Amino acid sequence: MKKIFIIVFAFLALTKPVLAKVTESLELNGFKVASESVQFLAKVKITKVEAFQEDDNSEKHVYYADVLSTYKGKPIKSLNYDMYVEAGEDVIFNSEPVYIALCVDESGNFYWPGTGSEFKSSLAIESWLTEHKKEVATISDSIGWCK
Repeated sequence: MKKIFIIVFAFLALTKPVLAKVTESLELNGFKVASESVQFLAKVKITKVEAFQEDDNSEKHVYYADVLSTYKGKPIKSLNYDMYVEAGEDVIFNSEPVYIALCVDESGNFYWPGTGSEFKSSLAIESWLTEHKKEVATISDSIGWCK
């Protein structure tokens, strides 16, 4: 019994770093797709969220954020963006810096294109952005999520 416990423990200890790498790789791949699919990409710190009931029984969440770094789009210091959700959906608010991929409408307003548009800060994304910052800034989004 003791040997089985040791084998299971060793297996878990060895697989944890592998699973972390797989998760990091999936997140980075999602970030790459997002960077190609939107008009604005930045690292932000969300400062406030407001929720409003809409006429169609949905809710509009308005996120306010300080922009820490802009990677794609016009550099700005702060922004707000709209996210439409089902009525009663929880407001997600974390003060840790995150990367956001946003669309911009004809009036210059930012909006959330959907799931897969917010990414936790990670070494993998930081490294990739450092290596590809100029490329990201010039990626066209002509067939992206914002049409």
